[in-house]
Amino acid sequence: MNPTNDHVPFGRPGIEPRWTHSTKEGIGTAYHTSCRVWFTLSHGIVNELYYPYIDQPNTRDLEFLITDRQYQGL
Repeated sequence: MNPTNDHVPFGRPGIEPRWTHSTKEGIGTAYHTSCRVWFTLSHGIVNELYYPYIDQPNTRDLEFLITDRQYQGL
């Protein structure tokens, strides 16, 4: 089944699926054995999230912004 462009939402989220760089600085998962989420770290960010299986990348390049000040609207 080949969907037509009419079924693809305008400005659909995400990018084309592909693997990221292989230069990883760390890998991890939750301590509990029932957890099915794994992640890799590279270049100071959570590089990939794998769910529900360790060979299925689900999210790429997840960055966090941590600050010690409250938002001061513009």
